[in-house]
Amino acid sequence: MSKIYKYFSNDVIKLVFQKEGFCGVKCSLPQDYNDPYELFLGMDLNTPADQLAFYNDIISDIPQNPTTCFSKSPIVAPMWAHYANNHTGFVLEFDLEKLQEHFKGNPIWDVTYRDAPSEHLQPILQRAAVLKKPRHSYALQEYIFVESYFAKYDDWKYEQECRLVDMRKVTEKVAGNDILYIPCDLVTGIIIGSKYPKENVGLAQEIAEENELTWYELVIGKSYPKPYMKNESNDVFTFSGSDILIASNTCESCQEPLFAKGDLCPWCSITEAHKDDAVRSNPFRMLSSMGQLESYMQSMGKIGK
Repeated sequence: MSKIYKYFSNDVIKLVFQKEGFCGVKCSLPQDYNDPYELFLGMDLNTPADQLAFYNDIISDIPQNPTTCFSKSPIVAPMWAHYANNHTGFVLEFDLEKLQEHFKGNPIWDVTYRDAPSEHLQPILQRAAVLKKPRHSYALQEYIFVESYFAKYDDWKYEQECRLVDMRKVTEKVAGNDILYIPCDLVTGIIIGSKYPKENVGLAQEIAEENELTWYELVIGKSYPKPYMKNESNDVFTFSGSDILIASNTCESCQEPLFAKGDLCPWCSITEAHKDDAVRSNPFRMLSSMGQLESYMQSMGKIGK
């Protein structure tokens, strides 16, 4: 069962679940994308000027369909920072196959990331611009449509994005916004951020219970290099790359997931003897006890300059 994820700020949780039995997600138009170069990504700018003009004219006819974006991962740090207000927001988990079945006819496809124009576009454009036949222009517009909705520069690869494009006009206008209402039985989980406001945790748990969602809290650990999750019973989960799974091995002291076999994470493996030895062998402490630490630091600072 494939899952996809959508990031939200904490202040919209009531709006998202305002319509009973549904989860409402906001859609945007291609002209409002956060990457202003997407519509021109596919074109080699060494193309002759007359063909570029033809390409530009075809672009102007691309339909502006409401589009909503998902990620294939719930633990992308920049996504938590940008779209979930620096870990104070939440993420919803969706069943991809059920979404595709429910919104059949509306593509839900992965975004392709590239650092150069598509090698396939130039011959399609050349054929359409030179022969001036409607079928070639149609093929060109179809290709550009896919490029404009489902291609981005490599700079955005961390997002692991996939998009749902509303071709069937199933979105609804709400306060001037295009809202896609997704049945709650297609939503499988909610993950609140590591800095989610404490006063709102209860509301998130209530929403999870009412809509039969698995509830998680994101945790930023000290030794495990990626965010992990805990549920209300403090069971520990990690993201496998395709799904959220219970951790196979955790630290007996702090409960962080462990990569290697053992009972304790590296930090919890530090004993009082280790701490005492570190204090005794710290050269800064020795210099401080002799009253020389400040002058030493000043002299080293001068060397650095």
